[in-house]
Amino acid sequence: MYISGDNPCFSCIYHKPNKIRDIFINIEKKELYIQVIKENKLEKLTKYLTKKELSLINKEDKRNSNNIIIRRDKYEPSELNTIVKPKSSNSLIIVADQLTDQNNLGNIMRTSLLLGVDGIILPEHSSAPITSATSSTSSGAIEIIKFHISKNLSRTIEVLKEKGYWIYSLDMKGEKIDKNFYFDKRSVLIIGSEGKGIRKNIQDKSDFKISLHQQTYKGIDSYNAANSLAMAAHHYKLNFS
Repeated sequence: MYISGDNPCFSCIYHKPNKIRDIFINIEKKELYIQVIKENKLEKLTKYLTKKELSLINKEDKRNSNNIIIRRDKYEPSELNTIVKPKSSNSLIIVADQLTDQNNLGNIMRTSLLLGVDGIILPEHSSAPITSATSSTSSGAIEIIKFHISKNLSRTIEVLKEKGYWIYSLDMKGEKIDKNFYFDKRSVLIIGSEGKGIRKNIQDKSDFKISLHQQTYKGIDSYNAANSLAMAAHHYKLNFS
């Protein structure tokens, strides 16, 4: 697969250089990349091309302004047991249900990474696929954050409960998060898409339903999924900082 753009490609070089098969760079912009290529000993995988030659590498990517393209192995999901932390540890895991928008998924990955989330769980179906687009929308966070693809999300949540996690669903009718609200030190936060929300059978697995404070305006009824996650996950971090 191909990824492109400075942030996704630099992230891949820094964090997953062993997954790289080829690096293609605009020869006119060589000085912007040569140092990091040398530092990571990737000279043998790097080819310098004209802008026209570079545009022919990945014709599916319409962003011809990119000066770097990497061919890398496909992204591989993590096993659930690599995301779950020991019972004595603080831990926050995100479950994204019915999240089919690539921009939201990428933003959620970036936000989760920066807030120290241990991993993201996605259902095998009814979810945006992990592709080169995810690399761009997450600004390269996909290279670092762990994600698990669940074949049976209900069962996965039950496993997390058995591992000592408490399950919180973001729902507009749930208990408001305020300064007196405390998450459990081992928490799973479920978010849904703006349109469909969280499926009922998944929401029924929750121990708690929670919501965020917001003003009400006609035609604008909720935060987007990434913003909701950011506020709730930040509150979790404040509880244990």
